[in-house]
Amino acid sequence: MGTSTRLPGPKNGSWTAAKGRLGNWTPDATSRPDQLLTPDQERAEAIAAQYQRALRDALNADPEAFGIRAAAEQAGARLIELLDGLGRADSPLVRDVAAWGDADEFVRRFVGQVAGDGQLIVDAAVRRAARRVAEHLVMPDGPLADPSRPKPVSGELFCALYQAFFGEVVGELVHIFIAENIKIAVPALAILDPTDVVAGFVADQVVKVLPNPCAEAVERGPEPSRLADVAKDLLTTTVTEALGLGDSGLELAA
Repeated sequence: MGTSTRLPGPKNGSWTAAKGRLGNWTPDATSRPDQLLTPDQERAEAIAAQYQRALRDALNADPEAFGIRAAAEQAGARLIELLDGLGRADSPLVRDVAAWGDADEFVRRFVGQVAGDGQLIVDAAVRRAARRVAEHLVMPDGPLADPSRPKPVSGELFCALYQAFFGEVVGELVHIFIAENIKIAVPALAILDPTDVVAGFVADQVVKVLPNPCAEAVERGPEPSRLADVAKDLLTTTVTEALGLGDSGLELAA
């Protein structure tokens, strides 16, 4: 199955309802992605919650649906290794970054190492999420702003990117399902894309319920723990929570 293959997404009432509400949503002309009018923000949040519930229900019925659980765990393990490696001078990735001196090449290789070369829909979602992480690393204030002189990833940034990655994987999967199956009733030149807005809310909500390796490392006691080791220990729980299958107690709005 290639990334061009159409997928229906979960087949349940919440999914159908979310598709209907999103397909009929025409945002106010003055709303912007970073400054939504209150009615648009409330509608986007409600639609995002419906998509999360629909995905959660589908995975409860079939934990292997869409291949998302396995793909997220495998990519997450590779992400942890790469982020941890950026803090070591002897890391092959650090040496390569210094040799390339090119941010675009770093992003390309980082995405390839995290996501692999799979051609399923879920692989496309993982690649997009990995790209977001890589692009953050090469931002002007990021540790790889100058790829020829890479800096270690701070603990705070490691934990933030760890959580953001899993939120983006779920958000991007929903984004792909939406793009494949819904024609948005919005003028072609509209600045605000409801598909992007809803996917962004999905990612944000996922991050809120994920365990934080930094907090977990502190709770483990006075002996310092390597964040990479803590993150690995939390990986299965993190993916479970990201997919809405854990015990976080998150109550999604109707």
